[in-house]
Amino acid sequence: MIDRLNKLKNTNVKSINVNEENIIESVKDATQGFPLVIETQSTSLNLKSWISHNKEKFEQDMINYGGVLFRGFEINSVNKFQDLMNIFPNELLEYKLRSSPRHSISGNVYVSTTYPNDQIINMHSESSYAPVHPSRIIFCCVTPALKKGETPIADTRKVLKKISRETVEMFREKGIKYRRVLNGILGLAWQEVFQTDDKEIVEKECLNNGMEFCWKGDKELVISWTKKAIWEHPITNEEIWFNHGLFFNKYMLNKRVLSSISDDEKLPNNTFFGDGTEISKEIIEEINNAFIKSTVSFPWEKGDVLFLDNLLMAHGRNTYEGERKVIVSMY
Repeated sequence: MIDRLNKLKNTNVKSINVNEENIIESVKDATQGFPLVIETQSTSLNLKSWISHNKEKFEQDMINYGGVLFRGFEINSVNKFQDLMNIFPNELLEYKLRSSPRHSISGNVYVSTTYPNDQIINMHSESSYAPVHPSRIIFCCVTPALKKGETPIADTRKVLKKISRETVEMFREKGIKYRRVLNGILGLAWQEVFQTDDKEIVEKECLNNGMEFCWKGDKELVISWTKKAIWEHPITNEEIWFNHGLFFNKYMLNKRVLSSISDDEKLPNNTFFGDGTEISKEIIEEINNAFIKSTVSFPWEKGDVLFLDNLLMAHGRNTYEGERKVIVSMY
């Protein structure tokens, strides 16, 4: 126990509480104030049961901290994570209107985005661009990377406060327009994004969700739509920066991809102000810097489970070496 407490003292612990269940609570980054770490000293303590019996506390912690990291509960396999997710059997969401390659392992449990390990995944709020977005996203580390491979997280309340008032007001007034070119060349194919080969189903989904669409032959589909950029959290009523304006913007694309495209119309994705005007490189850099200043990053340990309030916490992925298996579910 003493060794564990000393270890926690070296990781910016804000407070430590040890109760009868051999639980230690701490804050991973005391300066930023999140995430809460709940770590067990008992290998016999079942996380599924603990959450069920401490539901009120769990829900309050999620609101207070935006993210809760459970450590030491040995959720170190797909089956164990799937069993944990059975707490929310009627709430788990499918990964719809996809923006990145991700395959299902079991039910609504997925492998986190299959993206080259030498490239980062920029900060984003899961499916904030989509007609339906999850309230929560849960990560489980089955195999930590040999080096790096962290999943950085950022408080969207803090991000919003670090963007200039002038920029915020432009987004508040105009919203964000998204444009995607789906052809399977530089981005995903339309069949993977919509999870169907039926054009009629795709067109119906676009019409139902206020998306403009244009077919360019059988292999390419261009879609565009507008959403608000700044939201209110449904429970706390706090304003949050909740959108894919940064993630989808051309200035955040991989340089190799950008160098291969001479016409912006061929970009796999891009974002604009809601009136269709360009978002400048300077504004994108301002938003990116706001994320950098609001981000916490920590090494994964095998068996870690990280619950995030998807509206309060954005996330990304760092580069890594070696095998890495982080699985995910949403509700």
